[in-house]
Amino acid sequence: MTPTRLATARAAAATAALAAAVALAPAGPVAADTADPYAICPEVYYYVVPEGSPGLDSIAGLILDDAERAAEIYELNAGRTQADGNALGEDRAVLAQWRLVVPFDAGGENVYRGSDPLCVVAVENALAVGEEPPSPPPPPPAYTPPPEDGASPTAQGEVVDLDPDGARPSIDPRLLAGGAVGLVLLTLLTLFWEPVLRGITWPFRAAARARAARAPKRRPTRPGVAARRRRAATEAVAADPDARRRAAAAHAELLASPADVPARPVALLTSDAGVSAVVPAGATPPMSSWRVVDTTTWRYGSGRSTAPVHFTTAAMTAVREPVRGVLVCLGLEEGGDALVHLDLTRTRGLLAVGGDAGVAADTVRVVGDGLHAAGVRVRVLRPDRPLHSLVADTIPVVSAPDPIQGTVPEPGAFEAVVVPRPLSAADEHVLLDLPPNLLVVAMGESRAARRQWWARDDGTVDTGALGLEVVVRHPERREP
Repeated sequence: MTPTRLATARAAAATAALAAAVALAPAGPVAADTADPYAICPEVYYYVVPEGSPGLDSIAGLILDDAERAAEIYELNAGRTQADGNALGEDRAVLAQWRLVVPFDAGGENVYRGSDPLCVVAVENALAVGEEPPSPPPPPPAYTPPPEDGASPTAQGEVVDLDPDGARPSIDPRLLAGGAVGLVLLTLLTLFWEPVLRGITWPFRAAARARAARAPKRRPTRPGVAARRRRAATEAVAADPDARRRAAAAHAELLASPADVPARPVALLTSDAGVSAVVPAGATPPMSSWRVVDTTTWRYGSGRSTAPVHFTTAAMTAVREPVRGVLVCLGLEEGGDALVHLDLTRTRGLLAVGGDAGVAADTVRVVGDGLHAAGVRVRVLRPDRPLHSLVADTIPVVSAPDPIQGTVPEPGAFEAVVVPRPLSAADEHVLLDLPPNLLVVAMGESRAARRQWWARDDGTVDTGALGLEVVVRHPERREP
């Protein structure tokens, strides 16, 4: 036999002996050696923390594109011991070479897919010391993405327990009741705000109306101040002796000028600026040198107007006889520098002056002196005599002439009676039966007065319907 054939025969015999030995060996130990000890480790996505990692929030921003999902990474790794023996705590601090389980949608650098690295380390440590591999740790909770259409679990047919612990809401029921009441009140106020606000403001509006209706209280004026004012008015009258003539001329021209509605002035004001007339509202200015200032005031100027006069107007007014005016200079206009000349040409009946007794007495004397200076017959009643001693018994006149729009009295029939004392109750029946051509000037108040004036302690007189307030001058001293 050759050497080659001998070597081949020896190799075949050795192979047959090895096969027989393997066939005779027990089957149990061989099966145990072939089992994989790493099969117990689940497959997960994990992230290997590099050197210098800033923190869990930054890791979530890198691999999940959302730093707020760091809480998911914390839930997946809380309580899991790393290879160095440390674990992720509440401070969320991480160390290099840690293996952090991450959600399945993570991606990027240092993100891997494989067996749970912590489980692999535990198996390796057990095999190194010859112990059985530990039981596999519970798998990390799987990430459940939110529904794409935004539907809630209840809308998908699931039952959600909104109060699992049976706890009551923390809101106080009294607070809820108060809010409901406030909402109801706000609704009522929105629907009925006008009557509600009217009812709320009614007491204030009523108080304001009561204050407006109450006569304003005047502070008493010191006698020295009133005396100085009246002295200044007296000096102004004495300094302009030509004022009476100018007022009389303007008055005569105003009455003689043709107009659609003849003007019957109630007063004329004279000053350095000119002469003005106070007329009733509705009068027509004449086609002459009078200029309208406002509704009841006309200003007198020099020259004649070239405006044409209607023939009917001229024919109706030219035939009227001129009337001699009765003007009484009462004093100085309150708040101005003009002298006030009252037109008493058509005034009949009772002219009463009430208020402050001293100023009222001086006003009665000033009016009496003015009537006497204008050529009117004036009789003065003694303080101890009754009024009927100077007034004859007459038949009552049903319609007395109006002081402004009344008829023109007959020439020479105008008389005046001055009563320098307050009126008494016994004078009332006489005042109701006054003759139509008589003017009574008296102190006090009376329901029969055609004109009622009011005197104040500051030296002024309110002329009532005339609308003028005048600082009364002192009466002229009578020679003994």
